[in-house]
Parts: sequence; structure tokens; C-alpha cells
Amino acid sequence: MKPVYSLIVVLIMLVVGGIIVMQGEPEEKVGLSGVMELVGDAQRTALKPAMVVTRVSAAEEMELGARLAGHMSFGYGRDQESEDFKKTEAYIKRLGRSLLGSISRKEINYDFHLIDAEMVNAFALPGGQIFVFRGLVDFVESEAELASILGHEITHVDARHCIESFQAEMAAEKVAGTVLGDDRWLAGMAMRFASRIIQGGYRQYQEFEADARGLKFSADAGYDPSAAEKVMQRLGEKYQEETPPKKAADPVAELAVAVKTAAGSYFRSHPPTPDRVERLRQQASQHTGNRKFYIGKDNLKQRLTRSQKEIPEEFASIR
Repeated sequence: MKPVYSLIVVLIMLVVGGIIVMQGEPEEKVGLSGVMELVGDAQRTALKPAMVVTRVSAAEEMELGARLAGHMSFGYGRDQESEDFKKTEAYIKRLGRSLLGSISRKEINYDFHLIDAEMVNAFALPGGQIFVFRGLVDFVESEAELASILGHEITHVDARHCIESFQAEMAAEKVAGTVLGDDRWLAGMAMRFASRIIQGGYRQYQEFEADARGLKFSADAGYDPSAAEKVMQRLGEKYQEETPPKKAADPVAELAVAVKTAAGSYFRSHPPTPDRVERLRQQASQHTGNRKFYIGKDNLKQRLTRSQKEIPEEFASIR
């Protein structure tokens, strides 16, 4: 974020803080979540000038996303001829597309990719390009858990988090829309943007929104809404001891470092895990009742989505 936008955020926070002080002791105390929501509103306001400068249409965003995805270089050889790789990537594509029924931006065509690396993570690029590490597929315990994470990443596209972040970076580099024709610049930008997203994620208010809407997308598709809090809890426990990654000298090396440290950095930069788990638990409770939801442990093992093989024993009533 450019200094002027940072200054705007600080000023808005000071004004909000002043209003709270002048109003005296509130009836309900404002916790961390409430503060983050106020900061999120300030950040959205501060970023508006950058987004106006580099506004792109849905078609342009999809073209940009496809080109960014084409420039991805992770330093890993994708064994795309492996039957296991093909089956797992096809499984992710089918599952991801089954979660798009409730999205807002129907004009975006999504594509889901598998990265043959042991990192436990996933990330999204503009235009509906979703990347999932093989390590994440191995880590989750059910199709419902994987669906909640895919729903989270889909939200980053559907809520314009991806393209707005990219627009802000373009504005920070003082470039106009015509620079998108420069493949050399775009290749470097793709590496820098992907490494930042993998290492640092999005702003906290965006992560809270992605958690909530991602849970809704998966629940609307019939998956167990409690799966989101379960996988978030285990991920937080797994990576709470991670050490920060080292800086790299160039975009390609930076992206390689990001991939190797992706999972741990994800949880250092995102909202506190206990706060996210509690929010997810509360949001999951809104989907309870007499309805039965799908879990899909055997589906995950067999790499066959519920649409391919629905197993009666995988349904459960969530209370």
C-alpha cells in the first residue's frame, strides 16, 4: 500500500477511535473482531483510488488471471503424466466447480490446479485461477474439509479480493492498464504477486469474509458446515511454531521461498486461529437443524466426488 493510502487508513482509524471515546463506555465491549471490521472498512475506503486507476472488466480479469497462471514457476516438476496426479487434479476440479452455485460473479470461469508439492496450502489468483498444493489434499480428512477451503479461495475471487490486491500493486508501481501487454513485466509481477499472496495472504477483514462465505458455499452445496472449523483448528495447531521465511533476491527465487514456507506463513499473517475457529463455529450453527450434510471421508480417499459416488453412510445430521 502506498504511504498516502496508509496515512488515510491511520486517519480513519483515529477518527473512529475518537468517536468511540466521545461516546463513552459502550453497552457491549468492542473485541478484536470488531476492531478488525472497523479497520477493514477503513482499508476498503483507502484502496478505492487505486482501484479506479486500474479498473478492469471481468473478461480482462480472466485474461489476466490466465496469463498470471501461465507464468507460475514453483521450482517443482509437475508429474502430469502420473495417473495419481491426473486423478487428484480432476477430483479437485470437479469438487471446486460443484461449489459455484452461490457465487455472485457468475461471469467468472473458474479453473482449479494441483501443485505437486507437499505444502499444506491453497491460493487464488485473479480471474478464478485456484491453486491447491498436494500436501493440502493429503492433510484434510474429508471432502467436506477440502470443500470449505476451496470455498474460501473461491471467495477471494468472488469478493474481488484478488483483483483489488493486484490493482493496488499496479497502482503502487504507477502502471496503467496498457502495461498488461508487456509479458516480461507481467511475468515478474506474477511471481511477486503470487509469493506475496502465498506468504502473506490478504487483509484480515478479507480473510474473515472468505471464511464465512467459503463455509456458506460448501454448506449450500450440501457439505458439513462444521468441517471448516475442524480443519482450521488442526491447521492452526500444525503451524503455530513455524519460523518466518527469509527474503529472496529476485521474483522467481522469492516465489520458490514462498512455496517452501507457504503453510506456516499463512497462519502468521492471517487473523488469530482461535478467533477464526470461534467465528466458523458460530457460522456453522446457522446451518444446523433437521438437514443432513455430507462428509465424504471415503470420497476423498477414492478421489471421487459426491456427484460421482454418493455414499449413504457419509451423511450426518449436524446439531
